[in-house]
Amino acid sequence: MRIFKLIGFLGISVLSCAQNYVDVFYSEYTATPQNTFTSSDSTTDLQKLNINLTVPLKLKNGNAIITGVVYDRVDTRLWEYTEKMPVSSYILKLGINLKHSEKWSTTVLLLPKLASRFEDKVGRQDFQFGALGLAKMKKSEHLTYKFGAYANGDKFGPFLVPLFGFYYKKDKLEMDVIIPSYAKINYSIRPKVTVGVNWRATVKSYNLNGPTIRTPANVAQPFYMHHLSNEIAAHIGFEPIKGVIVRGVAGLSLGRSFQVYENDDKIDFGLSLFRFGDDRVQLNTDYDNGLLYRAEIAYRVYLD
Repeated sequence: MRIFKLIGFLGISVLSCAQNYVDVFYSEYTATPQNTFTSSDSTTDLQKLNINLTVPLKLKNGNAIITGVVYDRVDTRLWEYTEKMPVSSYILKLGINLKHSEKWSTTVLLLPKLASRFEDKVGRQDFQFGALGLAKMKKSEHLTYKFGAYANGDKFGPFLVPLFGFYYKKDKLEMDVIIPSYAKINYSIRPKVTVGVNWRATVKSYNLNGPTIRTPANVAQPFYMHHLSNEIAAHIGFEPIKGVIVRGVAGLSLGRSFQVYENDDKIDFGLSLFRFGDDRVQLNTDYDNGLLYRAEIAYRVYLD
């Protein structure tokens, strides 16, 4: 049994649905300066793109059907002496939000995903299936508790993450926390300007399909990439038009890695901070921690 370096950032806007708003559209672009590989002086940069669309369909009984899609792309070098190797994923969100009472509600989501290099025909190895269950209890006008679990059949093995958090909003302060996935603190310094800090962790996996995938030793194998990172950053946000949120983010990525393994090299089970039966052999080297810069834009629908 080993400690997981990091925990998965789910990237699902429904985790934050205790607020009086819904971000129906969210997109971000992340870039880094040159990062040095730990085994040499070779460097690479990194770009990430995420587009998240959520469409809640309200029913007459107060419940809501939740649909949407998430697109994710990562572009970096996996080995010191190879070209960049972009990978992408497409997630379909399909679920329901059930309102049990004025205090209690539950969200259940099915999250089928294709995550791959997409250089060959899409097949079973590109498919993953995830699910999310989240209960919310309104403690007071300002505080809502959230707890549940996220599960996914990742390329590295089955992965389960128990979740607990809260949402707090009073006056100029807003706090949105889901442990162990993310935390965001906002403070309004002016009616349309906010500043704050945020932390989030990422665990994702992608199939590296395609006939040109080879190790530096020129051995062709079916591989997958296990991406982990832990980001802490400061941000400033501006709402130039009601519902349109623009943010600039700068921070540091810790424990960042893009680990490559053979497809059959997996763990037995991952449970939150722990992984069981992990005797995998990593086929590439990581690069150092470093700075990150991110631009975010969202379209927000207010519920009151």
